[in-house]
Amino acid sequence: MNLDVVPDKLGSPINYKVLVIIGILVIGFHIVVNILEDSDVLIYGFSMIIPASVSVLGFLTARRYARTLVYSRAYTMLGVAFLLMFFAEFTYFVYEQILDLEPYPSIADVFFFMFYPMLILYLIINIRFFAPQIPKIGIATIIGTPLFVTLAYIYLTISDIGSFDFYYGIIFVAAASTTLGLSIYASSIFKGGLIGTAWLVLVIGILLDVVGDTWYYYIEAIETYTLEEPVNLFWYSSYLLILYALYKHKKSL
Repeated sequence: MNLDVVPDKLGSPINYKVLVIIGILVIGFHIVVNILEDSDVLIYGFSMIIPASVSVLGFLTARRYARTLVYSRAYTMLGVAFLLMFFAEFTYFVYEQILDLEPYPSIADVFFFMFYPMLILYLIINIRFFAPQIPKIGIATIIGTPLFVTLAYIYLTISDIGSFDFYYGIIFVAAASTTLGLSIYASSIFKGGLIGTAWLVLVIGILLDVVGDTWYYYIEAIETYTLEEPVNLFWYSSYLLILYALYKHKKSL
């Protein structure tokens, strides 16, 4: 296989019934964990197993693309990103469920933060290959999105200015919204079949994850986050969509 050639289209189309099933599973799981009196372990289990699964499949896909420069590097970054997410979730679990300590802030946040550079690298590698010339609207999206989201976060949490959560949140929201801007632009590139519907599903999954992260830090700034928050729906949907998209990529090779 040529090192600079990647398939333009994935041969296996998306099964939209699977997307519906993912939606039902996510909503059903959220309802169950809100009904059960003690659902923390169940939530943490799900939050660790899925990122770990995404990481493994990401590394396997990178290995499958070993003879290409673009996909192998990109999927390695994606695998590392979700491995860091697994470490973060596992650390949160240890702090809260075993050590009975407050997990926020903690060493887990280092893993959470490092998730963004890896994800940004994944997106940049693909954007540079498939759309090396970024149009003005693309530049506006990439720069404008983090600027708008970060300023909106500051405006909504300005009453907490001076607090640790306020400034800590700005760092993470800026990183998350930078990833969001790249994800939105990437989805516009992949839309319409340049590299197949599975790519669009994968980028939408990343986008949902970043929206969830941004919402989470807003919640932490104004109140206390709980495992039953609706924001979890974004993370659950994101992980499962990315897992499915990676499966389709791997199966289509």
